[in-house]
Amino acid sequence: MIIKAEVLKIVQKKNSDLPTLPVVINKIISVASDKASTIDELGEVISYDQAMTSKLIKLSNSIYYSQKTKVESIKRAITVIGFDEIIGIALGMELLSSFKDASGMSLNMSALWIHSIGVATSSKELANRTNPGIANKIFIPALLHDIGKIIFSVYFKEEYKAVQTFAEEKKKTLQYAENAIFKLDHAILSALLMKRWNFPNSIVLPCRFHHNPYSAPIEFKHHSYIIALADYITQKAGVGLRGSLSPTIPENSLSVLGLSQGKLELIVDQIRKKKDEIQAFFEITMGT
Repeated sequence: MIIKAEVLKIVQKKNSDLPTLPVVINKIISVASDKASTIDELGEVISYDQAMTSKLIKLSNSIYYSQKTKVESIKRAITVIGFDEIIGIALGMELLSSFKDASGMSLNMSALWIHSIGVATSSKELANRTNPGIANKIFIPALLHDIGKIIFSVYFKEEYKAVQTFAEEKKKTLQYAENAIFKLDHAILSALLMKRWNFPNSIVLPCRFHHNPYSAPIEFKHHSYIIALADYITQKAGVGLRGSLSPTIPENSLSVLGLSQGKLELIVDQIRKKKDEIQAFFEITMGT
């Protein structure tokens, strides 16, 4: 079986058994795509899903956001968490829940989501230091950058176990092993999925190029470099799933982002100290 052809068939065929996104997610994507969307409009969409609303309000009261006064409404939760961040979190929760009942998966979903939260946290920190104008926008693609790994794990369980074994034995990254065996990696697959689900390019392209940011379109090159470096930071800090036994700093990322080695080490230490906050984020968003 040619894995790449089978993957493309699953993603691109309209009648494949890929889960259909809940209506609330399609509405949230619509809000995310419209620059004129307001907090009231987003709050109204989210409020139709009581379980999601409850989790997001609970999250806004967690140690991750450290609020002094209790948050009791979804509108206030959006203000606390951030308009774009709450969109990313809502999308992530629903996407993961769409696959949570899959049996025999070859990937630890909990570790993947914790890693994703860590990358989103690291990305926002990097953006605040290097390009504050995209600090809010970077959270969504950073949180969703590895969604392609779930498809590999759900639909190609045994084959993806072989990919993981290959990566460990050869001391290579998962991305390297995916390309070697599947001729397709999770970053490309993530982008294909997002295109199918009508995600905007502001989410699709940084995810697509987070392993080769130098190839990203100029508009999203900085975003892609941030997620690439945030991926390294999160692995180095030991947060969640590791994509490599020996993570390396993405080529040219420090010079492109204007960071020194010393500043990078400080950020790694900062994320390492946030493990409890990231764990609280995970438990709330993935709780029942």
